[in-house]
Amino acid sequence: MPFSFSGKHLFVIFKLVNLAIFFPFAFITVVFSFSCANTETQRIMVFSAASLVDVLQETAPEFEKQTGTKLIFNFAGSQTLAGEISNGGPADIFISAGHSPARFLVDRGHIKEENILELVENVLVVATSDDGEYVNFSDIAELANMHRIAIADPDLAPAGEYAKEALHNIGIWSAISRRTILAADVRTALAYVQTGDVDAAVVYITDVSIAKGVSTKLFINGMHHTPIVYPAAVVENAREPVLGKEYLDFLTTAYASSVFEKYGFASVKEKIN
Repeated sequence: MPFSFSGKHLFVIFKLVNLAIFFPFAFITVVFSFSCANTETQRIMVFSAASLVDVLQETAPEFEKQTGTKLIFNFAGSQTLAGEISNGGPADIFISAGHSPARFLVDRGHIKEENILELVENVLVVATSDDGEYVNFSDIAELANMHRIAIADPDLAPAGEYAKEALHNIGIWSAISRRTILAADVRTALAYVQTGDVDAAVVYITDVSIAKGVSTKLFINGMHHTPIVYPAAVVENAREPVLGKEYLDFLTTAYASSVFEKYGFASVKEKIN
């Protein structure tokens, strides 16, 4: 049976045609907005320390499957990210590789101290190339004999703070500081070893464990530096604070903890007091 227009149908068509003719941009906006409202996916923007890239990317599909929420990551040095958030960066979640960047944001009102979760811990090591001159490196004092050593820039990433603190407390920082290359983040410091630009790097064990062509030659005793923890928190001006909290809860589940452990992290799950 052919479709016949009623008076109501004709009236609606007449109004839409007039809207399109006399207000074309408004018509497009209305249609576009209606379409977006029905197709837009919820998103969480996560600003995270570069050393967590593998864990967070591996666990992301499971969270997205459970919640229907899309995770968008911004990985960099923690202090760099804290500066971006302080300048209006659109973060819902901040995960730092140390306390200093988190404190920076607490002091500026971007996160609340009571909401900070200490997520995981890490270990500092010295890494060298598997086929370089220092393949048999075993004594921290040997760093003083190397041409170049890489660490993350202490002003940009906590890994650099920990490395500088440890080397200073061990008593060799003054001997190597002029030959130390500062990288944008810990992953870049390790990459300098892989490319042969430096002889060794002081980095996290979790980064070495997944890198090709390099290996851990020496563990740095934790007594020489501040404990390496990863504080995480929902940002105060987050667009999705409820989903953000849900994501942090997800990162403490047995599933997420097993992935952290797979990459060499140790769980903490305690709040800063």
